[in-house]
Amino acid sequence: MLKQIEKIFTVAILFYFASAISQFVSGDTSAMALTGGSLVAFTVQTAFYLVALCLVALHWRRFIHGAWNAKWIVLLVLVAVVSTGWSQDPLFTLRRSAVMLASTAFGIYFGSRFTVSEQLSLLGWTCALFVFASASLAIFLPQYGVDHVLFPGAWRGTFTHKNTLGRAMVFSMLVFYFARPPAHRWIRWVGIAGALCLLVLSRSATGIVVSAVMVTTLPMYRFFRFKLTVLIPVIVAVGVGAVGVGLLSYQILPSALRVLQRDATLTGRTDLWHALLLSIAKRPWLGYGFNAFWMEKGESLSVVQQVDWMAKSGHNGFVDVTLDVGILGLSILIVGYLVFWRRALRLLRRTREVVPIWLCTYLTFMLVYNLTESAILAQNNIFWVVYASTAVSVSLYAPSLCAPYSHPPLQAVYPEQIGVPC
Repeated sequence: MLKQIEKIFTVAILFYFASAISQFVSGDTSAMALTGGSLVAFTVQTAFYLVALCLVALHWRRFIHGAWNAKWIVLLVLVAVVSTGWSQDPLFTLRRSAVMLASTAFGIYFGSRFTVSEQLSLLGWTCALFVFASASLAIFLPQYGVDHVLFPGAWRGTFTHKNTLGRAMVFSMLVFYFARPPAHRWIRWVGIAGALCLLVLSRSATGIVVSAVMVTTLPMYRFFRFKLTVLIPVIVAVGVGAVGVGLLSYQILPSALRVLQRDATLTGRTDLWHALLLSIAKRPWLGYGFNAFWMEKGESLSVVQQVDWMAKSGHNGFVDVTLDVGILGLSILIVGYLVFWRRALRLLRRTREVVPIWLCTYLTFMLVYNLTESAILAQNNIFWVVYASTAVSVSLYAPSLCAPYSHPPLQAVYPEQIGVPC
């Protein structure tokens, strides 16, 4: 009974973390609406985290074990908290880093409390809510579900921006693909079709490109299960193919951008990144403090004046991390990411289950999407929460991977973490 209540609460808080209700909670339907900017938003946020804190306390042993296995993420968040000491706005950084710590804690709880198959099931229900609520709002209440100001006619559903809807739909398609219900498996294809339709209606060029990349990479993970005599030629062939595609893309890039209705600056992003790199050079090692750069004053104001548009983020997760916590934080992020990838790939070679492919896919998703958007070290963000849970999940396999001769088969060591078979 208790676990069922936990599952219902988890779906609710994941839906909240996706900012799927921010325009209603904050009372602002603009694209720049920020969750937490009103008393109602603060109350909702506090209520969610109080319940989450109780659940963490209830399963504190599992939580501590999960936090240890995801120590690179914990270390990065602690650096964000400590950045209060050098932040250009210490009180603001302290408040935001406290919420960041709570968001990460829930991600660790999510990864340590539920098996990977249970995580996918709960994410499936959450994404089903995304699809149903966004489609219903756009059809029956278009004044909320369709953009009429910045991108007239583009669907945004329950979200505040078309790109946010597009990102949620790409994520939903991946979740629906890997979530394998025991009965009526055709339902997941209905979910994929619905998410794809909303992605197209959102007119999110980033979402369309990322979805194409993710679909292309899905079959490649199975190659890592081959022997080295087969794997090495495959890697060489893929490398040569990637270089060829890169050269071809360089030739057809202008035409592709025109088809996607984008310019060569990626809607001003390249100009923004150039300006931000100059700002990073002024405080390279420790940054400006967590979330303290975009305060509409000081250095960020000069960046906005240079690019001549009101940027609220760096539109690149790695750039934003460097702005917040400098090269120190970026180094921790990269090392942790590579450690998780190494464990995921070793796991992929040890078992034929579908779970390792999901873990690799999500790590790829985080990398690709953060090239043009920011979802790294982001509070109240479902993608960061799932990244934390992924780090916990992939790390739980580490003990059996490190001592293959003294342990029984992987399924016998951690049966609850394997998930459902292909």
